[in-house]
Amino acid sequence: MAVQLTNGMRSGRTQRNFLFLLSLTLSCQCFVGALAAPAEADKDSEDISASIFRYKAAIEANPSNPTNRLKLAKAYLMGGELDNAVSEFRAALKLNPDDAECFMGLSRAYARKGDIKQACDNIKEAVRLAPNQSQYHLKYAQLLSRDNKLDQAIQEFKSAIKLNGKDANAHRDYGACLGLKGDIEGQVLEEKKALSLDDKNADAHFYLGSAYAQQGKKKDAYGALKRCTELDKKNADAFRLLAGISASDGDFKEALNFAEMAVSLNPDNKAYVATRDKIKSKMASSK
Repeated sequence: MAVQLTNGMRSGRTQRNFLFLLSLTLSCQCFVGALAAPAEADKDSEDISASIFRYKAAIEANPSNPTNRLKLAKAYLMGGELDNAVSEFRAALKLNPDDAECFMGLSRAYARKGDIKQACDNIKEAVRLAPNQSQYHLKYAQLLSRDNKLDQAIQEFKSAIKLNGKDANAHRDYGACLGLKGDIEGQVLEEKKALSLDDKNADAHFYLGSAYAQQGKKKDAYGALKRCTELDKKNADAFRLLAGISASDGDFKEALNFAEMAVSLNPDNKAYVATRDKIKSKMASSK
């Protein structure tokens, strides 16, 4: 989602700084995940391997039990063995064709494989089989949004929220979808709802900050994005937005620190490097 800052200030140095911020062409990130510490990752891997071994043994003892096949499929999915996960979800469906959770699992597996069409087709089946389960509507909405089918996504987000209005992530991602549609006020409203339900939702702070930035509300944007980076120290896009905001206020030292953080998190990202270099250039020319 490209962040274009509007409603900018209209005079003198403030206008020039705002245009400099705009020239950084900052961008949002849709879903940000925290990285597990190495020791935790090793333990998780061992647990997943043990689960796979256990469920495979259970299936050998009773191959017609769909529950064990579903559990094995989920273990494969957690372990990143996507082809095996797909095979086991399909095997479970042969035994129990109306299991919405199997279709949800297939959708997740195909989404991770990058096959959004298959992911959407399968989650649509889950919605059909269990229309009153908010999590299926939410997953469908997220995938439709990812596939840029925003009008359909909005309807699914609304369905998910109607079924469970206390899901912070539903409000958060609905807000992001509204932002993609250009409804920035709607995005701000939904992100605030998400944070009223979960004030430690880092992504909601990020989306709120990016929305404020688009409205030209730099102080509000700075506060939301700073809170995001306190909760999620891996969000390079948030650091990049903070760099742009600080640079627009003439605080190039702070801007460079933020930009360096973004680059350190993803040194191969050309946009982050370009932002840092623009700030360095601006610092040099202002001396």
